[in-house]
Amino acid sequence: MASIEQQLTIAISIGPDRARVFLRGELDLATGPLLHQHIDDLVTGNGQRHSVVFIDLAEVTFCDSSGLRALLQIVDRCHRLDTNLRLTNVPANIQRVFELTGTTRLLNIDTN
Repeated sequence: MASIEQQLTIAISIGPDRARVFLRGELDLATGPLLHQHIDDLVTGNGQRHSVVFIDLAEVTFCDSSGLRALLQIVDRCHRLDTNLRLTNVPANIQRVFELTGTTRLLNIDTN
């Protein structure tokens, strides 16, 4: 069985007031907590303020309801901390999950 880090890899690029989080792999019950940890560290750790955090989903191959729940919780957490969270490069199969669940409008998806 693959480790959590093998199921989802997370790379972070930090700029002056923004950060970009690149995900690769599966976002589900097993990997959601790993994403939570990284985002929490990013928005509350080290004292550096990020007004915008982009989560790049281009290389996400799977997202189930637990992965969707993790994203919704992260959006809520960032909102409470006055950080704008945007999802970018959403693959068609993942976009379809968002549409079927009626969560597209809650997720701040960049279409550019």
